[in-house]
Amino acid sequence: MSVAPGRRLSMVQLTGAGARFFIWAYFATILVLAIWTIGDVRSPWPTVAGLVLFAGVCAALTLDRGDRLSLPVTLFVLAVGVINALLISWQIDYGVFSQWYFGASTVALFFVSLRGRRLLAWVGFILLSAVIAVWGITTGVGVFDTAGLIGRQVPVLAAGTLFATGLRRSGDAIEKLTLETSSRATAQAVAQATALERGHRLAVLDEVATPLLTRLIDGSVLTEADRLEFALAEAQLRDGLRARTLSVPAVVEAVRDARRRGVGVVLLDDSTPGALRPYDLDRVVEVTAAALRAAKDGRVTARLLPPGRDNVATVVVDGSDYAAHDVPRLTDEAPRE
Repeated sequence: MSVAPGRRLSMVQLTGAGARFFIWAYFATILVLAIWTIGDVRSPWPTVAGLVLFAGVCAALTLDRGDRLSLPVTLFVLAVGVINALLISWQIDYGVFSQWYFGASTVALFFVSLRGRRLLAWVGFILLSAVIAVWGITTGVGVFDTAGLIGRQVPVLAAGTLFATGLRRSGDAIEKLTLETSSRATAQAVAQATALERGHRLAVLDEVATPLLTRLIDGSVLTEADRLEFALAEAQLRDGLRARTLSVPAVVEAVRDARRRGVGVVLLDDSTPGALRPYDLDRVVEVTAAALRAAKDGRVTARLLPPGRDNVATVVVDGSDYAAHDVPRLTDEAPRE
């Protein structure tokens, strides 16, 4: 069983090694029958030509690897069946195995039906049967024997059609089940990710805000230092929402120290979640933390850029000293020294 983008779910490997082996094993059987009945033909050359054409049909069926047989190959199989019937029928006498080409063409149409060309397979069988019927009537074989010859081939193609129909319905059912399973798995993954994110937020909130909220509840007199800590905690929580990727210990510590010195800090994350490579992020953290430690006043703005840019981030220090740092996106598989 295999699934590929843009292709239907395949239950059976109709183009696999097993199917190719069966086709060529059948060709070998037909070759033996044709040689065995060579004494019943008036001229051997139509039989030889028919075998060559049927070998071309087998090659076409095995070389076409699409789940749905291509239209040129389908028409080729149909044409060879009719041509062989016209070429060989009037060269032989009626016998048990003399009409090997009729059975061979029907089996080829069986594969055509299996490979998604059911209607065309029946069109080919009707044309092939029409030639056999004309041969039977014009050679004295008789209507009864001709009808029996045709009737023995009908179940072969009917079985192929029914099997192809069942295969398609089963494939639809399995594909639907696969999509439903995938949807449930996606929903579960989303729920799990949401729970993890909620847990992370609560952990950060507990770490940052709980000690300060406890001081509010116990009635302690708040000092200016306490009010500064409240402001710093509120800003840190805001950073976690606007720039989650930059909420790493080295940046968080440098941001708190900078804000205590009166430096304004803005952290922004416009990158795609999970798309930033670890060694690119390490360089951004290093540059951001260094800029924050060096800033004496003014504002520091650090921004992770969207994907597709040459730079992965920009860090701007706008104060008594102005500096702008671009962090290039590395293109190598490993970070440069």
